[in-house]
Amino acid sequence: MLPEFKRDTYFLTSKLPVWKVTEEGDAEELFNQQLKKCNTEYFDFYLLHSLREKSIETVEKFKLYDFILKKKQEGKIRNIGFSFHDSNEVLKKFASAHKWDFVQLQINYWDWEEYDAKSMYETLEKLNIPCFVMEPVRGGFLASFAPHAMKHFTDYNSQSSVASWALRWVASLPNTAVILSGMSNMEQLKDNINTFTDLKPINDDEQKIIDSVVEDLRKIKPVPCTGCRYCMDCQYGVDIPGVFEVYNDYKKSENAAIATRSYFMFMDEKEQGGNCQKCGECIPKCPQQIDIPHELEKIHSEMLQLKNAVK
Repeated sequence: MLPEFKRDTYFLTSKLPVWKVTEEGDAEELFNQQLKKCNTEYFDFYLLHSLREKSIETVEKFKLYDFILKKKQEGKIRNIGFSFHDSNEVLKKFASAHKWDFVQLQINYWDWEEYDAKSMYETLEKLNIPCFVMEPVRGGFLASFAPHAMKHFTDYNSQSSVASWALRWVASLPNTAVILSGMSNMEQLKDNINTFTDLKPINDDEQKIIDSVVEDLRKIKPVPCTGCRYCMDCQYGVDIPGVFEVYNDYKKSENAAIATRSYFMFMDEKEQGGNCQKCGECIPKCPQQIDIPHELEKIHSEMLQLKNAVK
């Protein structure tokens, strides 16, 4: 399909799956396969994919920065970068160690304070590295909320989608260069096009509304888990804080489709609450004194009911 269009009329991006590089020559083979599959001579943007502290060890071991820099010098890549999923301290160290054309981060108004996205965004600003934004609507979480939270938006502007607020918010950040938006139907595509065709930055009144929504959502936490992870690791593999996060997010959004997708598609079966063996080892470790086995059983049962309901 792509050869039907002039190469300078679109941008083509690909990424190197760092976890697939296990020996010398793997990166070269993967890159050549990507060029061949895309039927192209170069990528406009190319990134080291989904970096964390552990995978950065692989980057350094196999000199993957030097590899993509060489491809850029050969004209096979126009811009090099990486996507990142770790702490700000790890980001500072790695981003400042090399010269980058862009870095891709999860940025949205919920994660801004809740998961320290603000600090990571500011790190890129200080290093003069353009920010490519992923998850601006947080996988659909910021597209629909419980009715009382939705009312903040609809009372101010009943014509705009809730998702458009999230997109406009990240677009209003001065160091945002690109915004990635996952769309699953034509309605979402049209809404995104309308949002960006005549882009209106978030004004002060709208920012106050967003702040109010975030404050309201923070109060909705049926399981008082702080994500401290003192309960981990579970000897049976249950992702205790992960299960609680999915459930608490569901209660904020009341979006069963997103909740069941997060729980059943993005979590391994052993990580789900149904794998809890009720050994009780986690209970005394929890500073919030949560009856973890009881909550896991209850959540798993509710998720199964939701899954059957959304079929």
